[in-house]
Amino acid sequence: MEAADRRQTGIYWQSRMGNNADGIGGNCHRYDIVTSDSQGRPATGRLVVDYGIKIHNGGGAYDCSFPSPEELFAKRGQPDPDHAPDALLLTHSHEDHLGALKHAIDMGYRLPPIHCTPFTAELVKKSLAGAGIIEPDRRPEIHTVKPGETVRVGGAEVTFVPVDHLPGASALLIRTREAAVFHTGDYKFDATMALGDRADPELLRRIGKQGVDMVVSDSTSAGDERPKATEREIGKHLETIVARQKGRAVVAGVLGTQLDRVVSLGRAAKASGRSLVVSGASLVQNIQAAERAGHSLEKAIGSPILLAKDARALPADKALVVTTGAFAQPNAGLTRSAEHLPGALYIGRDTTVIIPQRAIPPVAEAHRTMVKRLEATGAQVITTERAEEMGYGAIHQSGHAIAADTRLLYTLLKPRHVVSPMHGAPGQIEANGEIARSLGLKPLILRENGAVVRINEGGAEIVGREDLPRIGAHETGDLKQLPRARPGEGRRPRPPAIYRYDRLDTTGEALLSRNVDAYHGPARVPRPPRDAQAR
Repeated sequence: MEAADRRQTGIYWQSRMGNNADGIGGNCHRYDIVTSDSQGRPATGRLVVDYGIKIHNGGGAYDCSFPSPEELFAKRGQPDPDHAPDALLLTHSHEDHLGALKHAIDMGYRLPPIHCTPFTAELVKKSLAGAGIIEPDRRPEIHTVKPGETVRVGGAEVTFVPVDHLPGASALLIRTREAAVFHTGDYKFDATMALGDRADPELLRRIGKQGVDMVVSDSTSAGDERPKATEREIGKHLETIVARQKGRAVVAGVLGTQLDRVVSLGRAAKASGRSLVVSGASLVQNIQAAERAGHSLEKAIGSPILLAKDARALPADKALVVTTGAFAQPNAGLTRSAEHLPGALYIGRDTTVIIPQRAIPPVAEAHRTMVKRLEATGAQVITTERAEEMGYGAIHQSGHAIAADTRLLYTLLKPRHVVSPMHGAPGQIEANGEIARSLGLKPLILRENGAVVRINEGGAEIVGREDLPRIGAHETGDLKQLPRARPGEGRRPRPPAIYRYDRLDTTGEALLSRNVDAYHGPARVPRPPRDAQAR
């Protein structure tokens, strides 16, 4: 397909990945900002919003896929092409929104300056360091933006509007003289969440009164008409569960960035006279990153958080241990325990395991396997489904807007022209669009990626469609050699992996070419056998 004409004034939006027939992930959006000065001369700015991965947990050829960087970013050592963006804006710190940054750099691309809130910035740094990207000339500039702050970038004024999802999550209001677009990122409404700034309905109402032409809106849970459970209610239900585990060890598995749920678990532990113990490097690092960004979990809980190494003398029934593994990820805490790996947390017949996170479809089979293995140890496992069956009530709520949240957002913003659902599979996008119709709004339903939409005072119009290949990433088993740490910094126990990158078609199903921009850095040199060292 030919590239769309982006020369008329207005804001051009394109979903590069995220509106996927094969499930959610790899979220990435391109915005072209075309304005004119007082003499009528055109000027064009370009923004990219989010750059995430789609995880392939079901096996197959690839560990993940993500939008191809070939038409988004510039190659290192080469001048910027015409399509190079002025900035990369990140809505929040989940892997499906920023996990592809390290891969693009690994493939030899140079990222534009990143703008994001402080906690997101901390997790970007963590992600790059974990991938062995520590050289300053390979790392992008990172500009931290306060919640509610407006920055001028790419020819537009961009306001980071706080939303309820996780610490630092923001919607983006992109405004020019010609148009205004409200890009929600992942959001919901829950004023009881403990960490970060809360979504402000009055602020959203004021934004709507100032004029919004198009809302580009999260669709993940838009079809969910069930009553909402707030984080405060979830915390009360967790308190009840923990209180009934007298004489038993309690272990909870969460997602590594699910820090509001860690607060709820910490409060439940405190109410039962237990100490909250955090196990696992990734979760510990995320809590430390939140502290650096100004989000204190200990303050929100009202009691100290102990590390596993500091809680060895604590009786098992006086602790609540939180680790990772709610999605049965390889090498996560619960997964390691289920597989009896060396150094894993002990889980046995005197243990209650709580998993306050509903398994999403891509991880459902791995999740079932993990639960069966945990139960084989004799442990009692309380999943979100079982908690309700046992009468405890909800211990999880989607981090995304359900139907009631979606209606509230559209009622507050009252977009002048169109609602365009994104971040969803076709059925979820249709459910979002149906809510817009019920409120008298016009939905622009795009069931796949690639359409280019122009929005200006005259309305919204599809002005072209482009084929957008994906990149499939597969870990090769080789390892990169990290530079030696400076004195006092220690060494990483395991260098990061090397990936093979293949170009896939826009659906991610057909292989177009192999070994695209494969890693050519230094390879890890295997150690000689022990007997060879002895000689």
